[in-house]
Amino acid sequence: MPHVIRETEPRAANGEDWNGERSGRSNLVIADSGVAAELLVFPSGERLGHGEQFRYRETNWVITGYRRDSGIFVAKPVSQ
Repeated sequence: MPHVIRETEPRAANGEDWNGERSGRSNLVIADSGVAAELLVFPSGERLGHGEQFRYRETNWVITGYRRDSGIFVAKPVSQ
């Protein structure tokens, strides 16, 4: 099951960490409960796609869509 990055290390604008090592692009997911929305950051190695589920804040979420213009996934609570 994918996991959310809770803490991140600062990175230079060119995507390299402070030791000069290049990192992959993180995956962004908008978790939209209908009342509030949060932007979640997943590690680049996590496979995400339509129907993928993850747990965040004691709630199970499912990815229901993808914003092609921004490359950001959208997720809703499983019960919705």
